[in-house]
Amino acid sequence: MDFNQSFEDIESQLDNFVIRKKQQSEKSTGKCGPEVHDNVPLTISQIERATQDPENENVFITDDVHPIHFCTCIVYAFVTGNGTHNESFMKFMIDDGTGSLEASITKKPFNGRVITSLYNEASSLASSEAYKSIAVSMMRLLQVSMEYIDPTRISRGHNLFLRGRPNRFRGKMGLDAFQFFIDSGRSREMEIGFVDYLTDWQRRHKTMQNTTNK
Repeated sequence: MDFNQSFEDIESQLDNFVIRKKQQSEKSTGKCGPEVHDNVPLTISQIERATQDPENENVFITDDVHPIHFCTCIVYAFVTGNGTHNESFMKFMIDDGTGSLEASITKKPFNGRVITSLYNEASSLASSEAYKSIAVSMMRLLQVSMEYIDPTRISRGHNLFLRGRPNRFRGKMGLDAFQFFIDSGRSREMEIGFVDYLTDWQRRHKTMQNTTNK
């Protein structure tokens, strides 16, 4: 680490590292058969029509001309209402204009308690000039972290990114979400960016399949 760097520079590098790690692990190749992907951008209508791979219960297949085999997916949707929450999950009805379904978001109370404890410790250090800049940056990072794990912050009217996997229960398709991000921006830049990413990803998938099948 370069000790001349500011803590803000370190934060930026950390963000870039996380993004690169996710991109590098986006898909995995099986020893035989179709390639199975992770973190595939999908519409809700694609998730609703997806079926489980009869040879692998962890894999789902989209009902498209060029089917996508995937384990996990990413969606961008609008929260239209609440489902029935329980001790393990917060449940929300989401809609992206192509369809709607119920998303179950895992509660992580232990992680929340750990982050709160670390935030309180950083807050106490912020009173010391020697540690103030580092403590304030840590507090900011911990606040952002809490936004990623506390689904009680989600309410009707929010736009969300969700990462998870389909789950069919009693004949209805839902989404079990492991991660979420609330898009609190007033512009539609993130929504448009997701649509562009989805279109580009699926176009490249189609091209790859056409090349493979020749």
